Amino acid sequence: MGRAAIKTADSDGRQPDRGVARRQAFLEAAREVFLEHGYEAASVNDVVRLAGGSLATLYAQFGNKEGLFLAFMQDQHDRFAREMRAPSDLEGLSVEEALQVVGEHFLRRLLQRDSLAFFRVMVSEGRKVPDQLRRYFTTGGANIIYDELTAQLRRAGLSETVARESVSYFIELLRSRHQFQAMTDESYVISDAELKAHVARAVRFLLNGLRIS
Repeated sequence: MGRAAIKTADSDGRQPDRGVARRQAFLEAAREVFLEHGYEAASVNDVVRLAGGSLATLYAQFGNKEGLFLAFMQDQHDRFAREMRAPSDLEGLSVEEALQVVGEHFLRRLLQRDSLAFFRVMVSEGRKVPDQLRRYFTTGGANIIYDELTAQLRRAGLSETVARESVSYFIELLRSRHQFQAMTDESYVISDAELKAHVARAVRFLLNGLRIS
């Protein structure tokens, strides 16, 4: 990603003020550098090279490399949470159909290159930012899906406790071997047909276990 690729604009098409635009450019560049190299090997000089501007401006905005990393983590957390929001067209679907739609949405985004890279960074560098790591695993994008799946199982008559416990197992069924293989082998690919079939098996396994038809 070069300089031209990280220019930003407000959602209504207007250009933000210079300070906001510069901060966003730094965050976009930091995202590329940290996801590619992790924290230790990342260079703020590479961030400046991609974003433009100067080291002095970067330090004025974020303080130091750690401050930039924390800002990147927050930005990526918010980005992932937005992307993980469940589709809004679930009304009128059966519980099985809704679980299938949400499950596919979750797994597709979980296996995206940036999602995998961010997960690697969180696991490898989380000791430096324990509060961010804890927040990622307790209020992250996966938890948005968790709440939606719980709501769907509550529709089937399950108690809150049983629904939430069942969802935790279902999410692990969805992750299955695919997240691990994708994280350890960059050439690993699951086709859309395979993904849909995998989610359908996980849905049926869950509903059979709960004796929901």
